[in-house]
Amino acid sequence: MGFCYFSILNKKLQVLNTNVIGSDVSYGDGKKDDFLFWFSGFTDAEGNFLIVLDRGFIKFRFKISLHIDDIEVLNTIKSKLNVGRVTVEISRNRCSYIVEKYASIKNVICPVFNNYCLHTSKRLDFEDFNEAVLIKNYINKNLSYAETERIISLKNGMNFNRKIFTYHTKKSQIIINPNWFVGFLEGEGTFGIKTGSALYLQVAQKNTSQESLNAITTFLIGLPNSVLLNSKILPLNVVSTINANTGVVSLVVNSVDSLYYSVLPFLESSKMYTRKSIDFKLWRIALLLKIHGYYFLPEGKKLFLNISDTINKRYSTCTSTRKTDEIIRELFERFKAILAKNPLFDIQANIPHVNNVRNLSIANRSVKPIIVYIYENNNKVKGSPFASYSAAHKSLGLKPSSNTCNRYIDTDRLYKNKYIFSSKPIDSTSKV
Repeated sequence: MGFCYFSILNKKLQVLNTNVIGSDVSYGDGKKDDFLFWFSGFTDAEGNFLIVLDRGFIKFRFKISLHIDDIEVLNTIKSKLNVGRVTVEISRNRCSYIVEKYASIKNVICPVFNNYCLHTSKRLDFEDFNEAVLIKNYINKNLSYAETERIISLKNGMNFNRKIFTYHTKKSQIIINPNWFVGFLEGEGTFGIKTGSALYLQVAQKNTSQESLNAITTFLIGLPNSVLLNSKILPLNVVSTINANTGVVSLVVNSVDSLYYSVLPFLESSKMYTRKSIDFKLWRIALLLKIHGYYFLPEGKKLFLNISDTINKRYSTCTSTRKTDEIIRELFERFKAILAKNPLFDIQANIPHVNNVRNLSIANRSVKPIIVYIYENNNKVKGSPFASYSAAHKSLGLKPSSNTCNRYIDTDRLYKNKYIFSSKPIDSTSKV
């Protein structure tokens, strides 16, 4: 009976689903479309669809939980959708956007995701969630035992209990909308600076969403490149790695040229709603310091490293004794001062960044041979000064090819909280 019953019911639900979509949400407005695509991507990263059993009653809940720093984005979502509520948990520095009124779920939340599709495995959770919502809507009376069991079965196969991750769709290829990608990036992306010197953009997701990861890779590779077609600058490449313990796949773009000529123009034309927009602005400065060669000036390198210390922090709850907004303001002012200087690299020549770095290194070596002083507690370490970076690295037990000297020399920053690298002698009374 159950199979026949639900075969008939599913046909009726398909008709009902078509009638319900868009009943309280208007589509076709460009700006609203942009936001709803963004909202879909952000939900793929941060949203949850929940079916709750409460004292015999079946309830539905859509929820996004974030750090307290991002409460404004939840207020924005609430304002634009005109449903739900925003809650705050001060003790946990958390805030949440919650929609649990059945009418709001049925008439707003479900229609949004039926029109602006999710792309990760969360799409499957929504499909089960939506089916349960429609069963309740179609019945419009006390649920029978079979109906209740069907909803419970859907609930028990969602979220962490999910075992099947196959998309039920004839259209296997996912097409990434740019606004969806920005929303997903704000939830699952990182504007990163690795070991204080290497820039990268990363998005990550469980390997259960491999189809969406493939689509994101295709999207990134397809970003327009602003350099001339006949230049020697290589096209954008996406590096994919997987954590064997967690099953999380990371997609990374780490070429300075790709970040500057492809990723940056796209992001500069996109709208962000979360605090990640601050990370992006800081990351953008770091990228400009690199591509123009300012990073190789002492003041440029110090600014770059200070950005590395500041970016991707929980801004309202970080332990810094200074207010973060004051620190960020100072970083921007220092950047403006550096821009007044002539850049070391001419990017108009469309020369690959690695070539510019190599040429600068050769020129500097011919004018001023490399000398590295290493100090520990204001005393030179054994063998100091060193005639090369590789010799300095060997003295500390590092690989000769290490990037440590390049990152720390002439920055007054401690390496491993005890070593200072300098290209000239430091007076014994100098302080860090």
